[in-house]
Amino acid sequence: MWTTTKNKVADFCDQIMERLHLNTRSILKWYSIILFFAPLLYWALLEFRIVMEKASLADMMHNQPAVAISVIVAITDFLLGYYCWINKNKLISSIKELKTFYIWQFVCQLFVGNIICSLLCLFGLRALQGQKNNNVTVSYFKATILVSTILYIFCILLLGLIGLKGLRG
Repeated sequence: MWTTTKNKVADFCDQIMERLHLNTRSILKWYSIILFFAPLLYWALLEFRIVMEKASLADMMHNQPAVAISVIVAITDFLLGYYCWINKNKLISSIKELKTFYIWQFVCQLFVGNIICSLLCLFGLRALQGQKNNNVTVSYFKATILVSTILYIFCILLLGLIGLKGLRG
């Protein structure tokens, strides 16, 4: 049962990747583009809300803590997208580190609600299975994975605390 379900999901992912012509390089390119431009669009939305509500950004963040946490997530996404964009060739060369990156990003992006990037991480993991293993270790890549994961976990915990505070009243 588990094997047939796993094979069907894998075949479905393969079909999507084949139809969209996705490979390791293009998946990382789209991932970085989404992570780079989505926070910019979120910032434009915040600016629009600030103008429409005639409030300051500090007031909005103070009155709505979820907005403040979303800003932290957006900044982390922006920096991570920029990092992936400028270091795309270096990231592709380290298959082991890229696999670790995709696994952590899948979990983190799923928790913060970025479904598109979560799916791209799954597709990236699937595309990596066909790649040959390269044991190049990139220390700055490990630092990037660690810092972004810590920031996402921090934001997830803060959102959980806000939810618990809302339940108490």
